[in-house]
Amino acid sequence: MPETTARPQRNALVGQVIDLLRENISNGRWEVGARIPTESELATAYGVSRVTLRQAVQALVHVGQLETIQGNGTFVRATTEIEAVVGRYLASEELRPVLELRQALESHAAALAAERASIEDVDAMRAAVAAGASAMRAGDHDGTTRASAQFHRAIVEASGNPPLIALYSALQHSVLETIQRTRSKEGPQSFVDGHARILEAIENGDARTAHELADAHLTPVLDVDLRFA
Repeated sequence: MPETTARPQRNALVGQVIDLLRENISNGRWEVGARIPTESELATAYGVSRVTLRQAVQALVHVGQLETIQGNGTFVRATTEIEAVVGRYLASEELRPVLELRQALESHAAALAAERASIEDVDAMRAAVAAGASAMRAGDHDGTTRASAQFHRAIVEASGNPPLIALYSALQHSVLETIQRTRSKEGPQSFVDGHARILEAIENGDARTAHELADAHLTPVLDVDLRFA
């Protein structure tokens, strides 16, 4: 059963149900890849007809947040509409342009983080750097990849710029993909050390150095010429 069960008002029912569905997705109650409750369950929970519920679900299927698989149910495919749209666009994009986009966003976010990061933000970055170092020592390549993505996401969160955070969130799948595709170009130790240097600049409030280090962090792998599968 859904967690958010507040019943919508009778006017503009479809739009209100769409908002309720989005809320369950955005707050993480229905994670990407998860199957949402059945049409009957949701209609009962929200106090609407199955026709109204079906229209709301189809609206989110249309934008790519949900996917209905005949005989299996409806599944979450993206946290937000922008994530769905950007994900579809980048699915066939070459690797180099995506890396260049990451470089631009992450370097600017690092500069902003140096100026705005809270104690909690810095703690999140430290935790990611520590997780990356631990995974590297254990030879856990997937763990190193996850920690790297976690570190860069923490920097973007610390930027305090909502549009930048939303856009970067939409890139999360592509960020993981680029890290996995390029990790053989530079050894894991190099990336862990690079993260530590960026973190130090942010902790010191040195926006210029943070920007330069984040920009240089991806430079060694920008010669990769692959396509996403």
